[in-house]
Amino acid sequence: MIVELLEFAIRGALIGAIYGLLAFPVSLLFVTTETVDLAVGAYAVLAAAVAASFAAPLGIALGIAAAVAASLVVAVLSLRTGASTAKDPLAIVLMTFGVSVFLESMVLTGFGQNPWIRQPFETFWQAGPLRISPQGAVNVGVGVALMAGLYVWLYRTAAGRDMRACAANAIAATLAGIPVRRITLMTHVIGGLLAGIAGVLILYTTGASYSSGLGLTISGFGAAAILGLHSPLRSFFGGVAIGMAEALAVGYLPAGLGAAAPLLFILLVLITGKANIGHAGGRA
Repeated sequence: MIVELLEFAIRGALIGAIYGLLAFPVSLLFVTTETVDLAVGAYAVLAAAVAASFAAPLGIALGIAAAVAASLVVAVLSLRTGASTAKDPLAIVLMTFGVSVFLESMVLTGFGQNPWIRQPFETFWQAGPLRISPQGAVNVGVGVALMAGLYVWLYRTAAGRDMRACAANAIAATLAGIPVRRITLMTHVIGGLLAGIAGVLILYTTGASYSSGLGLTISGFGAAAILGLHSPLRSFFGGVAIGMAEALAVGYLPAGLGAAAPLLFILLVLITGKANIGHAGGRA
């Protein structure tokens, strides 16, 4: 029983690393622009669909590039929407939701409704009584490496300093000569890059379909809200928590409840006031 519990928890943590990659751009965009990009899950699905259509490594590169291109389009639309609505965050969020629906329809039309999955590993690693998926280890390795790189970028480079300044006070950053619009574009592109990588990892882990986008967006937002909607680096570990809750629920609860358990977990954290949402403009 204990071994089985540990196996489910480890499996969930390995999958949760993917959710953490989606949570980081949600949190980073929130503290920088006071908005949330509801299309991050759609970027991941687009990347998975494109990557599944070509042999690796070309498919992986094209999938990530497609996600980055989609995020760049959303960035331009966000800037234009903000300019025409006095930077109303709700208008921008609704616009990203519309783009998410459009991308879902585009993926359905272009790639079909059948799910896509790749299984590069045929065997599992045996660690005592525990069985560990090599792909899960790849997920964690990629996630940790990206978070380490982003930490260095945020706290050890001039570009990261400018982004943290925008997160603290966008008006003051503008007065200091920091190109806030360019920082906003860069933030969206980083989100698309991370979402594209997450989509490729999902393709090689559990698989995806055209309708997976909303669920991935909810998981990413929930992960960010649990441990740090105003702290992007901590939000990665919120993704790990969501993944563990999902794996344990699927393993021990009936099918219907198991699928809804991550959403219930997020809701429970929110209604108990334990979510670390804070206010926009916090430190990155």
